[in-house]
Amino acid sequence: MKEKTDVNYYSGDKITDLLGSTDANKEKEEGVHLTTDKNYSDDMYSEEQLKLHDSANMNVFTVDGVPSRWEHNKLRSSFHFDPMMPADPDIIQIPCRLDADWGDAIQYALKEAKEMTIGNYRPRHSSRQDKDLHDGELQDVKRATGSDEDVSNLYHDHILGLKWNEKKQEFFIKKKDVPEYDVCFKTIEALGIDVHQSRIHIQKLGQVTPIHIDQQMRYARPGWRKIWLDGGGDKDPLRLRRFLIHLQDWEYGHVWQFGNYYHQGYKSGTVVTYDWCNVPHGTANFGFTPRLTFQITGFISDKTAELIADPDPDRIIKI
Repeated sequence: MKEKTDVNYYSGDKITDLLGSTDANKEKEEGVHLTTDKNYSDDMYSEEQLKLHDSANMNVFTVDGVPSRWEHNKLRSSFHFDPMMPADPDIIQIPCRLDADWGDAIQYALKEAKEMTIGNYRPRHSSRQDKDLHDGELQDVKRATGSDEDVSNLYHDHILGLKWNEKKQEFFIKKKDVPEYDVCFKTIEALGIDVHQSRIHIQKLGQVTPIHIDQQMRYARPGWRKIWLDGGGDKDPLRLRRFLIHLQDWEYGHVWQFGNYYHQGYKSGTVVTYDWCNVPHGTANFGFTPRLTFQITGFISDKTAELIADPDPDRIIKI
């Protein structure tokens, strides 16, 4: 695999500069406190909300004077955040399991993926929300580690995504001519999802994704909001879904936490989805084998909704 870069993949900013400008111990900032932010389930990034963000003279993810992606998102979540509560396995849904041969896709991804870290993986140049979220995220990690070092995250190989253009949004399929990824496109078709982004995640020994609550930030950006509205996200944000397809049987050291529940013991092809508006989650690998997952984000069809409404890990779909 390629060595990790010392610049942000999207904006070109040096990560050392980004970390250096993030002072986790500074005095609280003064400015507009965004306590009126809506919850995600209430269409947080409405036109009204975006105007409020534009007028703010401080990081829009500020809580009690300190920029923090984690604390801001906790306030907008309905999750209980009580670590002593019993684990609830129903916090995730397993609509089905896909019967497929992932071998070639796994080998190709292991060869081609780029290393993504907290500093280099997140777009920060397309909107005010992008930059402020990334700054808040960097400050969370710096405060937790007490270090100016970039934090290892995981590897990505993007398969399908959105390419931003100032005048219009364009769909592109990066790996369409790679036969090893044919199984990935068959997966998308089998689940009936209008996919806007998909990628293979690879997590190796010692890598983590810090606990977080998802934000589908691209739909807050000017021009992209039409996608959100056309997909019905303003009426039901869970028309937009993120799916995780496990490409291997579970192995020791492969950790998935959703709320208070640890997801384990799954089989290759198991499909997982969850309430991205509210469920905190994170991953880690302290095992001796890489953990690979095909991640899909997009708007669900009626077919997909029926699978989610009647989840069954023993429902096998052959592709």
